[in-house]
Amino acid sequence: MTVVSRFIKILKSVIVVVTFILAIVFSFNSCHSAEGRSAYYDASIFSSYPKIDTAFNRILDERIKEKMNIERTPGLAIAVIKDDRIIFEKEYGVRSRSSDGEIDPNTIFRIGSLSKGFAGILAAKLVEQNMISLEDPVSMYYPEFTAKGKNADGVIRIKHILSHSTGFTEHAFSNLLDQKVDINKIYSNLERLSPRDSTGIAYAYQNVIFAIIEKVIEKATGMSYADALQDYIFSPLSMCNSSCTYEDVEGKENVCSGHRSGRYGFYATPVSTQYYCVASAGGVNASLKDMERWLSAMMGNDPDIVSDEARNLAFQEMICTSIDRKAWNRWPGFISSHYGLGWRLIKTQQNNLVYHGGMVNGFRAEIAFDRDKKIGIIALFNSVNKYSNYIVPEFYDLWNTYYDAAGAESIL
Repeated sequence: MTVVSRFIKILKSVIVVVTFILAIVFSFNSCHSAEGRSAYYDASIFSSYPKIDTAFNRILDERIKEKMNIERTPGLAIAVIKDDRIIFEKEYGVRSRSSDGEIDPNTIFRIGSLSKGFAGILAAKLVEQNMISLEDPVSMYYPEFTAKGKNADGVIRIKHILSHSTGFTEHAFSNLLDQKVDINKIYSNLERLSPRDSTGIAYAYQNVIFAIIEKVIEKATGMSYADALQDYIFSPLSMCNSSCTYEDVEGKENVCSGHRSGRYGFYATPVSTQYYCVASAGGVNASLKDMERWLSAMMGNDPDIVSDEARNLAFQEMICTSIDRKAWNRWPGFISSHYGLGWRLIKTQQNNLVYHGGMVNGFRAEIAFDRDKKIGIIALFNSVNKYSNYIVPEFYDLWNTYYDAAGAESIL
């Protein structure tokens, strides 16, 4: 065997070994190569500071335990981010009242209408890349949508569906979703209907109409909505346990059951297919770890993935919601509320919040951050309970008390 032949043989062996090693490395680092606690987590997206046991954290922990005990809440996963630091992270309770499995940072919850924020940011990213415009007619991407707007030019635009300002009555056709009518059949009947109120002026919250954004995104990207979420958001942010289909959680072990209140307390309800057919409105599944990454990105800590331009577009005030008879319009010190692109924008005397709540299938979820004070919270409940209704304003009341008294740096 010549020297050249021996060299080629050795080189081939080296290539095989290197390829094998790289395959192992990438299999461990792949977002969806593992389930539950073993899922890859790149902590480098946050500051290297450790979580700090402060007086604030101890008080917050005690309050959470007290409220959960009063409400007999089955489980909760919660985190607080200040600037780019996770300053509080804890899981309470069990995945299901019918078993004894504890919640951990990678346990998957359904997050309901927090899903809308993902759709809003994804749309904003496409605008940034000149793939769509908020002023584009919906029919430009979804010709089957022939409903006429109740405005001067009769056009319902992308910005209208993302800001709940199409003019359709509140929760239009959601009753059909609850009756498990096929979503495509519902859409096929939209051409017979027209908005009740003024398009672009009147606010009325939607699920079915909002989810038409999926048709727009699919046409613009050439991908399914689930793949677009994966490519544009989940994978870049290493949200390894996140998805937006029922099949992605069906039969998985580290998944919460939702819970509803009955005569003898909360009882578990299995994860169902409810609202996965309108994934952009209420179909995202995620863990606390994943939602920490999402919250951090929304707070501006991942500009290479979600730019300031995309965030500012999604967080602009599109439609006033101050007269809506909802709980957030009664928060302490309330000044005004608006809706952006999949996000609520709430101003109080002490906070400038980007916020959304979600409820689906026996789950409740809350996300909020103050754009000025740069303090954010994510709370995932596996039950529909009263505490979830006021955990955000109560948290900010506690934070504001400490912030005003000592200053944020003193707290940390």
